Amino acid sequence: MGMLALLLAIGNFVFAQQQDGKTPEERATDHSQKLTQELGLTADQQKPVYNACLQHAQQMEADRAKYKGDKEGMKTARQQNSQNFDASLNKVLTADQKTKYEQIKQEEKAKREQGGGHRGGE
Repeated sequence: MGMLALLLAIGNFVFAQQQDGKTPEERATDHSQKLTQELGLTADQQKPVYNACLQHAQQMEADRAKYKGDKEGMKTARQQNSQNFDASLNKVLTADQKTKYEQIKQEEKAKREQGGGHRGGE
């Protein structure tokens, strides 16, 4: 479980680095739209997923400011933020969508390990 949290933190770091220049709202919109497409979210699921993405993006921004120069603090904060994000998603997703989401995370991990970057050219 700890390893998964670490991998999520790395993925979030890559995602955050590639989203520079965008507001948390813009990042949340982009991420929630991507999840809507990839997971086939219903209209009822889209708003809570956007809210989870927005909270995640806002917390990443706050953590970036708070832990500037403190890699260990930032790492811990990103892990916690990722766990909170996943917990929020798990309240909204169906069992099939949760399985698909886990597959997507594993694919992203494999791409990062191969040096392929983040999915979708983000």
